[in-house]
Amino acid sequence: MSDNWGDAPADEGIEAEPFELDEGDEPDARDDAELPEREPGRLFGIDIGDVATALAAPAIRAVVQKAITGAVKDAVAAEVDEALDPTVVEELQAQAATAARRAVTAAMDALDDDEPADEEPALYYGSVDEFVREYLVKNYRRRVDGERSVWAADWWNYPEAVIRLDALWRAWEHLRLDPTTGMSVWFRDHAEHHMSVLLDPHGPFAAAGAGDGRVNTNDDQKGAELPYTAPPEGLYPDLREEPPTGV
Repeated sequence: MSDNWGDAPADEGIEAEPFELDEGDEPDARDDAELPEREPGRLFGIDIGDVATALAAPAIRAVVQKAITGAVKDAVAAEVDEALDPTVVEELQAQAATAARRAVTAAMDALDDDEPADEEPALYYGSVDEFVREYLVKNYRRRVDGERSVWAADWWNYPEAVIRLDALWRAWEHLRLDPTTGMSVWFRDHAEHHMSVLLDPHGPFAAAGAGDGRVNTNDDQKGAELPYTAPPEGLYPDLREEPPTGV
């Protein structure tokens, strides 16, 4: 096989024209003219200024807000110190005290409006006479013989008896309002005590014996009511009635 390529004679070779290599033509060198030119202030297409602004904005705002807040506090404190002189302080204290008094007064008035004032309960019996006539002689029945026990039908003629009977009436009016033990207390602490004294032969009715010509016994009727005689008209007015106009 021939070493010659093509039809060229064996003694002829391929001649290459010599050329010079520039420094920019070295294999590792790059043509700067072929690279895109970098825009000022940008890197890889990112605006460096925008990035810096975004990062710095929160810190700047925090510093500015802190400075403004401090300045405002100082200004407010200065204004308050200047405004609150002793005269103004005294005036404010007086206004606060007045407002407090008005609030307390309003609260007390509200309580008075909400809660009705305590009123004395109405009497059940209008007088001691009605009490004796309608309640005592009918419910406190004892045998009266004029010797071992005495009783005066005209009880209103005996001052001590009137006082004791009036006390019995007043206590009854009070204790009747207690629906549980009121009457028990009245009998135990009031009726038994005063009636024992009144019926005693040596008590207030000692002069009202059987021989004084007055009917003061019920010995002939066991369990009968105690003797009773009405007092003079008008001696014991009804306290439940309103007094006449102008009295």
